[in-house]
Parts: sequence; structure tokens; C-alpha cells
Amino acid sequence: MTNFAASLDIVAHELTHGVTNSSSNLTYQNESGALNEAFSDIMGTSVEFYHQPFGAGIGQADYLLGEDTFRSPAGALNGTRSLINPAAFGQPDHYSRYVVDPFDYGGVHTNSGIPNHAFFLAIEGGVNRTSGLAVQGVGRPNREQIEKIFYRAFVYLLPSDATFSIARAATIQAARDLYGAGSAAERAVTQAWTAVGVF
Repeated sequence: MTNFAASLDIVAHELTHGVTNSSSNLTYQNESGALNEAFSDIMGTSVEFYHQPFGAGIGQADYLLGEDTFRSPAGALNGTRSLINPAAFGQPDHYSRYVVDPFDYGGVHTNSGIPNHAFFLAIEGGVNRTSGLAVQGVGRPNREQIEKIFYRAFVYLLPSDATFSIARAATIQAARDLYGAGSAAERAVTQAWTAVGVF
């Protein structure tokens, strides 16, 4: 493990907690706490993609959190969380696998994998491993659409006690506000939440 400041996504993750605290102020417990952690992961990943080239090496943008700080032996996965495959780090990728952890404010770090994976699917598309449902994402060139949708929803539309279902509704509304009802962005966000079992 190297310095935490060695990972741009970790630094952006922590700064995003400040944004959350001064906006939606998501309560750090249970589902609202998991949304709090997920928003920080999502924005940390987004900052990385804005400033770094796409790739799997150090100083490159990917869907792993903290991969430049937490380095594993050759052949093992770097980082602490994966938006592509949350299960790789012991996180659920579907609401049916939601975990109640009394030692982590009800599982705020663990259950962040569910909204994190919805964010990934809305951009890149793919199939959720648990539900088997496919998502038609907006595609990597349109990444900014999903970033703006999640930012708008999490900063302006969520109450402090938001549940995953409320976050689904808020991100769908944000997609309509920004890109119109029936847009590819709205479809991607809707399909992504459905794929991860959040209705």
C-alpha cells in the first residue's frame, strides 16, 4: 500500500464527501450511507476519467477504486472496490444480495457496490451477473451524460434519508431533466437500476 494521495480517485472520493455533506447530506447509515459512499466512488472514478487516459496501469483511468494505492501481487486485482464487478471485492452487485453489517453503519461501504454497478452499466452497458439482465449503456464517448445525471440527482434531488429506490427515481428524473424523456440516457439509467434489482 502506498500513500492514499497517490490515487486521484481516492482524493476525489474524499472531497466528494464534502460535496455530499453540503448538499443532500446523506445520512451515513444503511441505504442512504451506502449512497453516500457510492456517490464518492462514482465521482472519484469520474475525476479519474477526466484527467487520466483509459487503461489498466498506474495513473490510468479505470473502474477500480484506489488501484494506484492498493497494489496486489502479480495476477491479483489492485484497488479496494470494482464498479465493473463488485463481487471481486466482496460487495453485492444486486439488491437481493444486500448486506446488513452492524460494524459498518449498516454496510455503507459494502452495499455501495449496488449503485456503483448501476453507474457502470449505465455508461458501458453489459449484463448483471446476478440478475442476468442486459443494459444498453450510453457508451464511453457519452460518459459525461451519466456523470451529470448522477451529480444532479445526488446533489439536488435526494433527501438525506434517501433509499436506493429514491436514488433510482431521482437519477431517472435527472436524466429526463438533462436529456429528455425517452432519451438514450434515461433508458440506460432505468435499465441499469433494474438490472441491479432496484425498483
